[in-house]
Amino acid sequence: MSSPRANIPNEASHISAPPPCVQKDVESDFTIPMKILPTDTNTNTNANPILNISEEASDKENISPPPPPPPPSNGKHLNVNISKRGNAWDWEVGAIAISFIALLALVVLLIYADGRPLREWSGTLSLNTVVSALGSVSRTSLGFAVSSCLAQDKWNYFRRRPGNLATFDSFDEASRGPWGCFWLIIKLRARHWVVLGALSSILLIGFEPFLQAVISFPGQMDPSIEATKSQIGRSDLLDVGSYVENAGGALTRVRLAPSDESVAFTSFDSLPDPGMRSSFYDGIYNSSFSTKKTASFSCPNGNCTWPIYTSLAICSACTDISSHIQRYAQRGDNLQSLRNPEIDIKDSNFTIVSLPRLNLTNLSNGAANMSKIGKSTVDAYMATTIITDPHFTLNFQNLTTMITTVQMLKAAPGFEAEELKWEDTPVTATECSLYFCVQAFDSEVINGVLTDRIVSTWARRDFATYTAADNSAGHPSLNSKDMYEAYDKWNNYSLYPAYGDVSRTDLELFITNEDVKLSALPQDVTRRFRLTQNTVGTTTRFVNEQLLSKKMTWPAGVGDDTGISSTAQALYQSHNLSTTFANVGSTVTNWMRDISNETQTGMGEEWVTHIAVKWTYLTLPALTILLGLAFSLWSIQETHSLDLDPWKTDMIAVLTHSVDDDTRAQLKVAASNGYLQQAVGGMTVSLEDNGSGLELRRKLE
Repeated sequence: MSSPRANIPNEASHISAPPPCVQKDVESDFTIPMKILPTDTNTNTNANPILNISEEASDKENISPPPPPPPPSNGKHLNVNISKRGNAWDWEVGAIAISFIALLALVVLLIYADGRPLREWSGTLSLNTVVSALGSVSRTSLGFAVSSCLAQDKWNYFRRRPGNLATFDSFDEASRGPWGCFWLIIKLRARHWVVLGALSSILLIGFEPFLQAVISFPGQMDPSIEATKSQIGRSDLLDVGSYVENAGGALTRVRLAPSDESVAFTSFDSLPDPGMRSSFYDGIYNSSFSTKKTASFSCPNGNCTWPIYTSLAICSACTDISSHIQRYAQRGDNLQSLRNPEIDIKDSNFTIVSLPRLNLTNLSNGAANMSKIGKSTVDAYMATTIITDPHFTLNFQNLTTMITTVQMLKAAPGFEAEELKWEDTPVTATECSLYFCVQAFDSEVINGVLTDRIVSTWARRDFATYTAADNSAGHPSLNSKDMYEAYDKWNNYSLYPAYGDVSRTDLELFITNEDVKLSALPQDVTRRFRLTQNTVGTTTRFVNEQLLSKKMTWPAGVGDDTGISSTAQALYQSHNLSTTFANVGSTVTNWMRDISNETQTGMGEEWVTHIAVKWTYLTLPALTILLGLAFSLWSIQETHSLDLDPWKTDMIAVLTHSVDDDTRAQLKVAASNGYLQQAVGGMTVSLEDNGSGLELRRKLE
């Protein structure tokens, strides 16, 4: 029986070895030699070179069947994607949605948390942890989608246009991370929309650091839980001291010159409030202390604020009146300001420094009898006087709430040091006034220390008040209310009862609506204030009769009241009279506020850590999400429009649809000869259908 092989024609005898050939790369300057497979001269001529079936493999069960032939191409490509990323865009679309939702949730969370106290965050996880988690979800989801789309774009790019084969590798590298994305941008010269995806992949590096910088935790003073316990005194009504009519006292009649009319006054017994007395003394004697006394307050947390409020107060004002000084010489007896009954100075030369209502006079240094008298026993370095009628002041004629005005003449220190002659000594003149007023305060306590800032000051008197009371007009020896009103006007509305007094209504001070507006005060601020006759009478008499006197000198004269001498010394030793009188005013004002039953409720504060969102740092994460979202959606849409399967990062697809056989053969030769990089750089390919599927085919010119 003949062998089956005997019937197979010997085709090997008809196959001749092809001649060596050389193929030139049309896109490069080098030639790629084609390897020729050698002919096997030992091949059995009876063997079939196509089937190549050996005799030892006669067992048909061990022979693998050949693959089925490819179906004819009809323009549709079967999906061969076996990647774990799937053969559709479901994972990428889901990742994009998750990334966007995570970022949106992060923005909503930041809006909610911005400005809130950190203690209000009661979550199990810290705010930073939640923000970091949401940022990580958004970043990783976006990175997954962008990398898939970058991998897919290597197919889309070459399907739409021919390109350098090295670009295919650049796309693949870009899908693996930011470094490849950077070189893809360079490769494409930033002229392709795929650059958006590469840029978003690079920006993902800064996603987390910028998110960490979004949140900060500054501290600030916030209202405390015990805010209602914050109190500070203010005074709307002041009724202190005892000012009572002396029933057995004599009447005093005052003629209202130049008319012939007169009014009668009775004497009043005045007993000032001890607290008021001590506050005046404290203000004058302690004016040089650096630490000033403040009003009493209640602030449990040590940090409190109050809305601007108004209160009765004692105000002061000082002006320099040296321009009114006159200096002249006069000869006479005992003209010196410092009185000493034991010294009788006759027919001597004096130099007088004068104001309209005050003189400071000393012996001229050229006096013949100076050596006999002794200079230190007769020289006065300061002289003062008080004025209770505003009309006779130099700068306070319109001050109708005045308690007193002090005028002072003070010699330069060189005179006391015997460095100057009296007639050559500079002398300064000052006029200071104390008066009832209303002040607006802006108070705050910081670390237990109260600071009062005076916002505005007013001294508006309601002239329909502090007039003779009805019971006074009914007194048989006194005049009618109209006569006392005429007297008040004649007396320039002075509050000091120089000639006696009459029972009066309360003195009222007020501020206007315009004052409230100009000073930006709260609309509910108190606008009217009252001082009883007890307060006005005892205060004005104490200040002008016990604290001060009609004439004071320093050194004090022989026989002067000790208390008044102490006041004179304090005024002389003051380095700044404005500060001294301001200290008197603030000390008495604080006392008035402390004894009042009225308080201003404030707001206690405590140091609270807040959550602050720095929205600027959210710009990079938001820009990254927007770029990645736009790129991914565009890439998915382009894949559909090109009718391509989503091969993405699938290496099986790369092996299946890589370069054609001729190009592969050339690349193998280039690789074996060490110039693969040059060969790849010189090849232009495009993704085309070869009739049995898509492959990267070389484009020849």
